[in-house]
Amino acid sequence: MTSTFKTFIEHYVSLPEEDWNKISAVFEKVVYKKNESIFSEGEVCNYLFFLEEGLLRNFMKHNNQEITKFFIPAPYCVTSRMSFINKTVTKENIQALEKCILWRVTLDQYNELMTLDSWRLFTRKMLNEVQDFTEERLITNMTETAESRYYNLVKENSALVNRIPKKYLASYLGIATQSLSRIRKNAPKK
Repeated sequence: MTSTFKTFIEHYVSLPEEDWNKISAVFEKVVYKKNESIFSEGEVCNYLFFLEEGLLRNFMKHNNQEITKFFIPAPYCVTSRMSFINKTVTKENIQALEKCILWRVTLDQYNELMTLDSWRLFTRKMLNEVQDFTEERLITNMTETAESRYYNLVKENSALVNRIPKKYLASYLGIATQSLSRIRKNAPKK
Protein backbone atom coordinates (compact mmCIF):
# COMPACT_ATOMS: atom_id res chain seq x y z
CA MET A 1 0.00 0.00 0.00
CA THR A 2 1.32 3.42 -0.86
CA SER A 3 2.15 6.28 1.47
CA THR A 4 -0.61 8.39 -0.15
CA PHE A 5 -3.25 6.74 2.02
CA LYS A 6 -1.11 7.04 5.14
CA THR A 7 -0.59 10.76 4.47
CA PHE A 8 -4.33 11.12 3.83
CA ILE A 9 -5.22 9.50 7.17
CA GLU A 10 -2.60 11.58 8.99
CA HIS A 11 -4.31 14.71 7.67
CA TYR A 12 -7.17 13.78 10.03
CA VAL A 13 -5.56 11.90 12.92
CA SER A 14 -2.30 10.90 14.51
CA LEU A 15 -1.45 7.44 13.16
CA PRO A 16 0.81 5.10 15.13
CA GLU A 17 3.03 2.95 12.91
CA GLU A 18 1.53 -0.22 14.40
CA ASP A 19 -1.96 0.93 13.36
CA TRP A 20 -0.74 1.81 9.87
CA ASN A 21 0.74 -1.66 9.49
CA LYS A 22 -2.64 -3.23 10.37
CA ILE A 23 -4.53 -0.87 8.04
CA SER A 24 -2.21 -1.31 5.07
CA ALA A 25 -2.24 -5.11 5.48
CA VAL A 26 -5.97 -5.47 4.76
CA PHE A 27 -6.51 -3.14 1.79
CA GLU A 28 -6.46 -4.66 -1.70
CA LYS A 29 -5.43 -2.68 -4.80
CA VAL A 30 -7.84 -2.49 -7.74
CA VAL A 31 -7.57 -0.54 -11.00
CA TYR A 32 -10.52 0.72 -13.03
CA LYS A 33 -10.46 2.00 -16.60
CA LYS A 34 -12.04 5.25 -17.71
CA ASN A 35 -15.87 5.00 -17.71
CA GLU A 36 -15.82 1.71 -15.80
CA SER A 37 -18.35 1.27 -13.00
CA ILE A 38 -17.02 0.91 -9.44
CA PHE A 39 -20.50 -0.05 -8.23
CA SER A 40 -24.02 0.41 -9.55
CA GLU A 41 -27.52 0.92 -8.22
CA GLY A 42 -29.34 -2.32 -7.47
CA GLU A 43 -26.12 -3.93 -6.21
CA VAL A 44 -24.77 -4.23 -2.69
CA CYS A 45 -21.65 -2.11 -2.26
CA ASN A 46 -19.29 -4.61 -0.64
CA TYR A 47 -16.31 -2.31 -0.18
CA LEU A 48 -15.02 0.88 1.31
CA PHE A 49 -12.55 2.34 -1.18
CA PHE A 50 -9.61 4.69 -0.93
CA LEU A 51 -9.11 6.52 -4.23
CA GLU A 52 -5.36 6.93 -4.65
CA GLU A 53 -5.36 8.24 -8.20
CA GLY A 54 -8.02 9.45 -10.62
CA LEU A 55 -11.47 11.01 -10.58
CA LEU A 56 -14.84 9.44 -9.77
CA ARG A 57 -18.41 10.54 -10.38
CA ASN A 58 -21.29 9.72 -8.01
CA PHE A 59 -24.66 9.77 -9.76
CA MET A 60 -28.22 8.50 -9.54
CA LYS A 61 -30.68 7.62 -12.28
CA HIS A 62 -34.11 9.26 -12.31
CA ASN A 63 -36.64 9.26 -15.18
CA ASN A 64 -34.02 7.86 -17.57
CA GLN A 65 -31.60 10.67 -16.72
CA GLU A 66 -28.32 10.54 -14.83
CA ILE A 67 -28.13 13.10 -12.05
CA THR A 68 -24.60 13.78 -10.86
CA LYS A 69 -24.47 14.17 -7.08
CA PHE A 70 -20.78 14.98 -6.81
CA PHE A 71 -17.26 14.30 -8.05
CA ILE A 72 -14.55 12.60 -6.02
CA PRO A 73 -10.98 13.55 -6.90
CA ALA A 74 -8.06 11.61 -5.43
CA PRO A 75 -7.10 11.24 -2.69
CA TYR A 76 -10.36 10.43 -0.91
CA CYS A 77 -12.47 7.61 0.51
CA VAL A 78 -15.68 6.46 -1.14
CA THR A 79 -18.47 3.96 -0.61
CA SER A 80 -22.23 3.80 -0.59
CA ARG A 81 -22.34 3.99 3.20
CA MET A 82 -25.85 2.62 3.82
CA SER A 83 -25.30 -0.23 1.37
CA PHE A 84 -21.84 -1.03 2.73
CA ILE A 85 -22.78 -0.97 6.43
CA ASN A 86 -26.29 -2.48 6.15
CA LYS A 87 -25.65 -4.84 3.21
CA THR A 88 -28.61 -3.41 1.29
CA VAL A 89 -28.76 -2.53 -2.40
CA THR A 90 -27.50 0.92 -3.26
CA LYS A 91 -29.33 3.61 -5.19
CA GLU A 92 -26.03 5.21 -6.20
CA ASN A 93 -23.58 4.67 -9.03
CA ILE A 94 -19.86 5.39 -8.93
CA GLN A 95 -18.08 5.70 -12.26
CA ALA A 96 -14.41 6.23 -13.09
CA LEU A 97 -14.03 9.40 -15.18
CA GLU A 98 -10.35 8.57 -15.67
CA LYS A 99 -8.17 5.57 -15.02
CA CYS A 100 -8.42 5.10 -11.25
CA ILE A 101 -6.28 3.31 -8.71
CA LEU A 102 -8.25 2.35 -5.63
CA TRP A 103 -7.64 0.31 -2.51
CA ARG A 104 -10.56 -1.57 -1.02
CA VAL A 105 -11.55 -3.26 2.20
CA THR A 106 -14.55 -5.48 3.00
CA LEU A 107 -17.01 -4.81 5.81
CA ASP A 108 -15.47 -7.56 7.96
CA GLN A 109 -12.01 -6.05 7.48
CA TYR A 110 -13.41 -2.57 8.14
CA ASN A 111 -14.97 -3.80 11.39
CA GLU A 112 -11.66 -5.34 12.44
CA LEU A 113 -10.00 -1.96 11.87
CA MET A 114 -12.65 -0.32 14.07
CA THR A 115 -10.81 -1.82 17.06
CA LEU A 116 -8.07 0.75 16.38
CA ASP A 117 -8.62 4.13 18.05
CA SER A 118 -6.94 5.94 15.15
CA TRP A 119 -9.18 4.25 12.56
CA ARG A 120 -12.37 4.96 14.54
CA LEU A 121 -11.44 8.63 14.88
CA PHE A 122 -10.44 8.85 11.21
CA THR A 123 -13.74 7.36 10.02
CA ARG A 124 -15.74 9.63 12.32
CA LYS A 125 -13.92 12.73 11.03
CA MET A 126 -14.37 11.58 7.41
CA LEU A 127 -18.08 11.00 7.98
CA ASN A 128 -18.45 14.46 9.53
CA GLU A 129 -16.61 16.02 6.57
CA VAL A 130 -18.88 14.28 4.06
CA GLN A 131 -21.96 15.33 6.02
CA ASP A 132 -20.75 18.95 6.11
CA PHE A 133 -20.09 18.88 2.35
CA THR A 134 -23.53 17.40 1.66
CA GLU A 135 -25.26 20.00 3.82
CA GLU A 136 -23.35 22.84 2.14
CA ARG A 137 -24.23 21.46 -1.31
CA LEU A 138 -27.93 21.33 -0.40
CA ILE A 139 -27.83 24.91 0.86
CA THR A 140 -26.04 26.26 -2.21
CA ASN A 141 -28.39 24.36 -4.54
CA MET A 142 -31.35 26.03 -2.83
CA THR A 143 -29.90 29.54 -2.51
CA GLU A 144 -27.59 30.11 -5.50
CA THR A 145 -28.14 30.16 -9.24
CA ALA A 146 -26.47 27.56 -11.44
CA GLU A 147 -24.31 30.36 -12.83
CA SER A 148 -23.12 31.32 -9.35
CA ARG A 149 -22.46 27.68 -8.42
CA TYR A 150 -20.44 27.24 -11.61
CA TYR A 151 -18.32 30.34 -10.99
CA ASN A 152 -17.69 29.27 -7.39
CA LEU A 153 -16.67 25.79 -8.51
CA VAL A 154 -14.24 27.23 -11.06
CA LYS A 155 -12.86 29.64 -8.46
CA GLU A 156 -12.38 26.87 -5.89
CA ASN A 157 -11.01 24.21 -8.23
CA SER A 158 -10.57 25.11 -11.88
CA ALA A 159 -8.21 22.17 -12.46
CA LEU A 160 -10.96 19.76 -11.39
CA VAL A 161 -13.57 21.47 -13.59
CA ASN A 162 -11.28 21.02 -16.61
CA ARG A 163 -11.17 17.23 -15.98
CA ILE A 164 -14.97 16.81 -15.97
CA PRO A 165 -16.93 16.25 -19.21
CA LYS A 166 -19.43 19.07 -19.82
CA LYS A 167 -22.49 16.81 -19.72
CA TYR A 168 -21.59 15.63 -16.20
CA LEU A 169 -20.77 19.14 -15.03
CA ALA A 170 -24.13 20.37 -16.34
CA SER A 171 -25.89 17.51 -14.56
CA TYR A 172 -24.07 18.39 -11.31
CA LEU A 173 -25.27 21.99 -11.66
CA GLY A 174 -28.80 20.85 -12.48
CA ILE A 175 -28.90 22.46 -15.92
CA ALA A 176 -28.86 21.45 -19.58
CA THR A 177 -25.52 21.20 -21.40
CA GLN A 178 -26.57 24.13 -23.61
CA SER A 179 -27.14 26.31 -20.52
CA LEU A 180 -23.66 25.42 -19.26
CA SER A 181 -22.20 26.40 -22.64
CA ARG A 182 -23.98 29.76 -22.38
CA ILE A 183 -22.68 30.32 -18.82
CA ARG A 184 -19.13 29.48 -19.91
CA LYS A 185 -19.41 31.74 -22.96
CA ASN A 186 -20.60 34.66 -20.83
CA ALA A 187 -18.03 34.08 -18.08
CA PRO A 188 -15.93 37.14 -17.25
CA LYS A 189 -12.55 37.03 -18.95
CA LYS A 190 -9.48 37.00 -16.74
